[in-house]
Amino acid sequence: MGDPDFCEMKCPICTRARQGNRLAQFVQKIEMLVTFGGCPNGRARYRKYGVRPNEPLPQEYGEEK
Repeated sequence: MGDPDFCEMKCPICTRARQGNRLAQFVQKIEMLVTFGGCPNGRARYRKYGVRPNEPLPQEYGEEK
C-alpha cells in the first residue's frame, strides 16, 4: 500500500514533474510505463483523488494541501 499524500506533496519526481520540470517529467513517464501506472504511492493517489501521478489535483481538492 502506498501513501497518496507522499506522492502529492513530497515525492521528488512527481512534485517536480507536475511543476513542469522536464527531466522529472521524463523520469516519471518512464516510471509510469515500467510500473503500469506509477509507483505504489502514485497508484494510491489515483485511488484517493482520482487523478494519475502526472496530473494536477482537481479544484475540489486544492484546499487539502
